[in-house]
Amino acid sequence: MFKKTLFDTSLRTVYAQAKELAQAQQVVPLLTAGSIQTEQRAGGRFVYRYRYNAGGKRITEYIGAVSEATTVKKLERLKLEMSEQAVIADYSGKLRRIGFYSADNSTLVTVASLFNAGVFGGGGVLIGTHAYGVILNELGVSASPFPMTEDVDVARAGRIEIAALPEGGLLHLLEQTGLPFVEVPTLKRGAPSTSFKVRGRKLKVDLLVPTRGKPFTSIRVPELGAHAMGLPYLDYLLDETISSVLIGRDRIVPVTVPHPGRFCLHKLALFALRTGADNPKREKDALQAALLASTIASDQEFLLMDAIESMDSKMRSKVRPGVARVLTLLKDNAGEATRLLETLV
Repeated sequence: MFKKTLFDTSLRTVYAQAKELAQAQQVVPLLTAGSIQTEQRAGGRFVYRYRYNAGGKRITEYIGAVSEATTVKKLERLKLEMSEQAVIADYSGKLRRIGFYSADNSTLVTVASLFNAGVFGGGGVLIGTHAYGVILNELGVSASPFPMTEDVDVARAGRIEIAALPEGGLLHLLEQTGLPFVEVPTLKRGAPSTSFKVRGRKLKVDLLVPTRGKPFTSIRVPELGAHAMGLPYLDYLLDETISSVLIGRDRIVPVTVPHPGRFCLHKLALFALRTGADNPKREKDALQAALLASTIASDQEFLLMDAIESMDSKMRSKVRPGVARVLTLLKDNAGEATRLLETLV
């Protein structure tokens, strides 16, 4: 089924320290820290900073002539910035070695571009598999097998208050990563795209919003200059959120993710919404819900109890098939999670 490993108090303390440091950032660099070099050129000695973007392109930044006082001030500022980046990079490396969930570099930079624009602070929420990994980190547990994905799922319940969106909307914002994002054509001719994909790669950004009407239809999101896919029961998931971080190779990005208990139960609603009994995503939803339920119920059962109490009758009806499946997965691990979920059957 699944295997989980609980992190001890000392390891969770390292995570808490890294989280506090990361959440103090106003901006997460989209480029690597790079290096500063002094070079002899015609006319004197000059200072340059060399960095790389997520697409692997080297970016050259001219700092100034060594003889200029302004160059010295710039160097002081840059060295301080690089030392701060080095501390976060050290934390991210430690957490990855310990076994905390982390995203690949391209995904991390993509999420960082959204954070820098104010998406997560303005009402956007990271959902999907990356949010699942973030929530596991918050609960102090690692899981295997872990579903690998390059999809970045971002949802919003209401208008996102965003002030840093460039002209051209969300697509141009994503292009700032240095990755060649393009709109993904929809299956329905003429329907606006709700996804953005990196050309030649699997990395994809999906935008979602709650809907009480016809599911899986395109809905305009004017503040992002884009369209999103409507998903039923998403309002339940987004109604309560927590602040957390997404760990990368050398950077850590502040994000907003759903309440762990609600995320668990929303997975059960997705189980029912998926079509086809042999749909592999249905089993993935059930496995994630089972692991979350057993983890939460072990020492933070109030998170699951609060989520259960927050469901309306329609949501309760929708999660029943998923609950039945999760109970079979938990049959050899009966405990508080089983007792709480049985109230929904």
